[in-house]
Amino acid sequence: MGMNKKTWALLCLSALLSAFVLISAVVILVDPFQIYRLATRYMPPIDNTTQVYANAGIVRQYDYDSAIVGTSVTENFRPTQMDALLGGRFIKLCTSAGTAYNHALLLNLAFKTHDMKRVVYGLDVYSFIAGVEETGSDVPLYLYDENPFNDVQYWLNRSVLASFLPRCLRAWGQRQDDSLRDSMYCWAGRDDYGPVMLYNASFSPPETVLHADAYAGAALENLRKHLIPFIEAHPETQFDIFFPPYSAAEWSTMASKGTLEAMLALRGVCYDALCGYGNVTLYDFAAREEWVTNIDNYKDTLHYGQWINDAITACIASGDGIAASRAQLDEASDRLRRWAEAMLEAGGWIF
Repeated sequence: MGMNKKTWALLCLSALLSAFVLISAVVILVDPFQIYRLATRYMPPIDNTTQVYANAGIVRQYDYDSAIVGTSVTENFRPTQMDALLGGRFIKLCTSAGTAYNHALLLNLAFKTHDMKRVVYGLDVYSFIAGVEETGSDVPLYLYDENPFNDVQYWLNRSVLASFLPRCLRAWGQRQDDSLRDSMYCWAGRDDYGPVMLYNASFSPPETVLHADAYAGAALENLRKHLIPFIEAHPETQFDIFFPPYSAAEWSTMASKGTLEAMLALRGVCYDALCGYGNVTLYDFAAREEWVTNIDNYKDTLHYGQWINDAITACIASGDGIAASRAQLDEASDRLRRWAEAMLEAGGWIF
C-alpha cells in the first residue's frame, strides 16, 4: 500500500528542512566571512569584491585597538606603519565609495566589540553629500546588527554557497598572518600613474553652478548622525580626521560640474562642526601643493599612490598638517579655487 499524500508531504517537508539545517550548519561551521569566529584553518575571502561582507567579520573578530576609516583613498594605508608611528594596533575599516553611513556601521561595531584608542578618519567630502540612510553599494545590513535570526540570509546566501564556501574549502590549511592587515583591500602597484590620471578630468566651464550651501544640510545631517555621536560618546578615543589630498584636477572637475563652491563650503561646515571637540584633531592635506600638483602621484584625479598614504601617517605622527583655525582652512580652500579656475581658463592641466 502506497504512502498517502499527507505522509508524502511530511516526508518532503522533513527532507527540505533537514537540507536547510545541514546547509546552514556548514556555513556556520566554516563561516566564510568570520561573522562568528576568526578563521584559523583557511584563508578568508577578503578582497575588494567582498568588502561589505568581509568587513562585518573583520570589525568583530580581529585584534585591534585603533582603526583607519574611510573610502578607497584610505585602502592603501599600512596598519603596521601606523602601529609604529602612532602607537596601538591598527586595522583597516575601509569601504570603497563609502558614505558616512557606511563608515558609521563599522564604527558602531568597532566600539561595541573593542576598546578603541584611536580612529584615523578620512573625511572624503563625497561621503558627506549622500543621504543619511544611503550606502555606497548594497550592504548586507543583517550582518551588521545584533539579531542572530536574520543571519539566515547569510546561511542560505547563493553567493556564499556557490562561491565563497568552496573558495574557503579550497584554501583549507592556509593560515592568515599579520601581513593581511596591510594587504587587505590594498590596490597599490596595480595601476599606472602620471599623465594617465587625466583620463577622467574635465576642464570646461560649467553650464550651471550650485549655490555654496547646496550640500550644507546633508553634511550636517551626516555629521550629527554618523560621526559626532561616536566622538561625543567616546572622549577617551583620539580622532584624527583629515581632508584627503585629491589631485588639483579633481577640484577643476568639480568646477566643470558646477559643484566647486558647494564642495569648498562643505569643508568649512565639517570643520566648524568638529573643531570644538577635545578628542579631535583636524588635518587638511587637500591643498598640499607638493602632493596635489604632482601628476605622478595619481592614477586618476582622485586616487593617490601608497607613498602619499605613508606620508599622511608620518604627518599625523608629527603633527604636520593640522588645520589650526578656520582661517587656515579657508586659505587652503582659496588655493584650491584658484587652481581650479586657472585650469578652466587654460583648458587643461597647468602644473
